[in-house]
Amino acid sequence: MKFRKYQANARRISGHLLWLYAAAVTAVAGFTAFVTALLCSLYLSTGASGAGFAVNRTVFAVVFVLISALIVGAGWIRLRQLSAGGHVVAESLGGRRITREQAGFAERRLLNVVEEMAIASGVRMPKVYILPETGLNAFAAGMEQRDAVIGITHGALQAFDRNELQAVIAHEFSHILNGDMRRNMQLCGCLYGLQMITMLGRLFISGDPQSHIRYAESRSLPTIFLGMVLLCIGFTGSLAAGWIQAAISRQREFLADASAVQFTRQSDGLASALYKVAVAPNRRLTSPHAAEYAHFMFESVHEADIFDKLAATHPDILTRIERLSPAKARIWQSEIRRAQTVKPAFFYVPNGAGLSDGLQQATTPNRENTIYRQQRQAEHLAENIRRICPQSLQRREEMLRYRPKHWLSAEGDSERLMVVLAALFAPAALAEAEAEWAVRFPLRSAFYRRLQQHPLPQPLHRALLEYLLPSIAALPQSEQDYLNTQLHLLLANHTLPAPKAFLWLLASAWLPQFVHQAHTENNNITEHLIPAVTEWAKQGGTLNAAARQNLPQFLHQAAMLPRKKRATVMERCRQIVIESSDMPCAAEAEEVLQIYGQLAEGRYHSR
Repeated sequence: MKFRKYQANARRISGHLLWLYAAAVTAVAGFTAFVTALLCSLYLSTGASGAGFAVNRTVFAVVFVLISALIVGAGWIRLRQLSAGGHVVAESLGGRRITREQAGFAERRLLNVVEEMAIASGVRMPKVYILPETGLNAFAAGMEQRDAVIGITHGALQAFDRNELQAVIAHEFSHILNGDMRRNMQLCGCLYGLQMITMLGRLFISGDPQSHIRYAESRSLPTIFLGMVLLCIGFTGSLAAGWIQAAISRQREFLADASAVQFTRQSDGLASALYKVAVAPNRRLTSPHAAEYAHFMFESVHEADIFDKLAATHPDILTRIERLSPAKARIWQSEIRRAQTVKPAFFYVPNGAGLSDGLQQATTPNRENTIYRQQRQAEHLAENIRRICPQSLQRREEMLRYRPKHWLSAEGDSERLMVVLAALFAPAALAEAEAEWAVRFPLRSAFYRRLQQHPLPQPLHRALLEYLLPSIAALPQSEQDYLNTQLHLLLANHTLPAPKAFLWLLASAWLPQFVHQAHTENNNITEHLIPAVTEWAKQGGTLNAAARQNLPQFLHQAAMLPRKKRATVMERCRQIVIESSDMPCAAEAEEVLQIYGQLAEGRYHSR
């Protein structure tokens, strides 16, 4: 992707469009003054002599000044409201601020991504808001970096994987870094000022909307006509300004896409996120303020209207994908175009709920059921850990008193979990991978360096593992698969020493997906398990690549045996460990075997 070229073009065109916007404001004020002066001259000349009229320059000047003052004043008032910070926009859209203390697993992952993008872009960490919307969208708002906020819809938080989420957040950080955020806030004020002409026209036609007194009888026909003219002029001016505003927004979106690639070092995540937005059944936001802030958004908040491309606040989504990945754009083109031809039915809810997509209700239950099931899996695993290992609560309290915030930040985040788990199981593997990460995955490398700067004492390793395991169970299946694959790739050629091997066996006990399961008849499991435990003891508790897969697999299968046979097999394994002179940590090994032996009672299934 030639993102540097696109950045230069977008900046140049945006500068021209801003001058056009200023010209539109002047033109609307001048045209309004001209029409008003012309009508006043006609009315006065008709009443006086009944013939001839000319534009009254005094009226023109007075009206021009008044209309200009009205536009500027209304815009200034709106800007004063918005100057409080980006939270004004987020809260008007129904957003809820999230913090680590109150965040769930998905929200913590979001906070991690925002933190990483803040480091990559050199921007201070903004406040983060979640919008209660099922559509896929995000935005950045604020006057300065110190009052900036990042907002994302609940639907996007659940639908995007980590790479996609990272790309979308990087896109929004570009708006903060390049000054688009402040410009968007200023455009809100200017557009609001232009809309005041339309409001003035309505006032001439129907009087004060707050008044209960009817003035239709006392209002003259020229006054009503003047109101209709102002209404038309105001609508035309607002529409013209909106077109220029939309054009500015379109160019800045191309710039933000290009900058997102710079921050993340890859374009696939952003292209995939745009694809998901394009084919999503619901693009609308239900907030009544959504249209006012449409140009803040990652993607358009409504379907194309009769004004089509002129009124679109964002470029064509397929064009954006083509700039990022032409090959994927060709693959997805027919599906995206087909999705764009679908016009979902919607209705207006008077109580302020806004527009509701007819397909929204059909998709929400499946998504909510998935989230609920993942949460229940996490809770079930946490209960099993407390039941089988009562001392885990004490270990947890000791660890939390130490407050290893960088290590705990991995909770619910597959990318950081992979780094933390690898640091617990095989620090040497991370040391070897760090050079490659510095080039290909700089954000991952930066997180690993933070862990190195804040090492976790060895006695707290097990407590941290038990603390993080439920959040792994709560991950979407695709992210669990990603975590499992990346972890096995890191550890492929490494032998785990005894203390690390015990942690691996514990993790594999609670989360069987850590082990690639192979089918073995339970009736013959003793023939496989006993030699595996014997070899494990002979190796002093270490686990090579083969043993790392086979031993947990055999122990899981033994745990599914009938109770009496299971007890006999596990007791035999325990005796092997106790009698081995090569096993340095026999007590830990016995505890591991005991945990596997108790898994059948209220066994936890993660899938």
